[in-house]
Amino acid sequence: MVPDPSQRPVGGVERAKLYIAINDLLVYGSAITRPTGIQRVASGLAEELMLRYGGECVSVSVAGMKTVRLPAADGSSVAARLAEPVLRALSHFPRSIQERARSVARAFLSLRAQRSHGTFTKPALESWILVLGAPWIAPGMADAVCLLKERDGVRIALLVHDLLPTTSQRWFADAQGQAAKRDVETLITAADTIFTVSAEVAAELQTLYGKRGTLLTPADPELSARAGINAAVPADAERTVLSVGTFHPRKNLVALVNIWDTWENAPRLVLAGRRHPQDGEFFAALAAHPRAAERITLIHTADDAQLAELYRSSRFLVMPSLAEGWGLPVREALLAGRPAITTDAVPAATNSPFARVVPAGDEAALSAVIHEWWNGNAPERLSDEIQRTFVPRTWSDVAAELAGRLTT
Repeated sequence: MVPDPSQRPVGGVERAKLYIAINDLLVYGSAITRPTGIQRVASGLAEELMLRYGGECVSVSVAGMKTVRLPAADGSSVAARLAEPVLRALSHFPRSIQERARSVARAFLSLRAQRSHGTFTKPALESWILVLGAPWIAPGMADAVCLLKERDGVRIALLVHDLLPTTSQRWFADAQGQAAKRDVETLITAADTIFTVSAEVAAELQTLYGKRGTLLTPADPELSARAGINAAVPADAERTVLSVGTFHPRKNLVALVNIWDTWENAPRLVLAGRRHPQDGEFFAALAAHPRAAERITLIHTADDAQLAELYRSSRFLVMPSLAEGWGLPVREALLAGRPAITTDAVPAATNSPFARVVPAGDEAALSAVIHEWWNGNAPERLSDEIQRTFVPRTWSDVAAELAGRLTT
């Protein structure tokens, strides 16, 4: 069960507890200054579980587990600030060098997380250990969690963000993709309870592994204190079309380059996200289409406050993705009062009255809707409706659902 934080051991018998394995968040906190979508979800949920349900964050290894502090998700650590320029410089090297360097860095930072300062603790029988983030980022984390179940009798609860390394192998043949596939499959096999961020991922889980997943939709996290659905557009801001996400090929940003290349008097398109070792095709397309390049702005280093400003300055978000587990930018856009054009590969847009959905890979349909929205008033009409009716989902909501499931 999920413990009452006020409970104490009775008769010398330790009560079951709720532990959150955060090796991956420790690695993220040491490596990047701008949190990933998975990192935002895991950090937000972990913080709420600690606050309301007595959860304890731990790092795990073959030696056991030790209690540790949850790192800030805002990239404020000295290590992250030092690592960020190294990652930017690395993005200019060939893909093979990038992948090798990232693999070595993950192994080093994972070992550092396992050896982080903290107190070793032995879990009470039938305690829960939660894996909320990206275990493949911290090599050895998945195996250590499974060892705790075998050795100490803990129960494993797993939040699955996506199964892309299995369902979309053409993009995940690199070392990290294969590590992600192995670690997620290891935990899926061992888990006592599985949560998924979307119904689509739950269906894939059932089809591929015969496992049932309980839907646990992420919260809608504010990007900064200046964000919010009632925020006005800065008076001096150029109205834009915005796309947010890494420059991974599954994001299909090449489609936007093609659309902008044939558009007379195209608006400013802002692409905000960190570079990726597989982004060569995108940059080749941009170099081959100088007309489009003139109207496309690339931003790789936006912090939360800057990203919130980009949302507010846009008329709408566009996500041309070919595959997604959830699609957090759709929800971030709603917090800024902005609607979205997405493909049907973005679960966060499913059944949303504030999103226009086109078939994934249908560039003509995507282009038609982008032109229609830019030349019409649909974005403003939907923005007004968002401000009147949209109710953000909170981490308190999500944590209550997770805790309720673990107590039944």
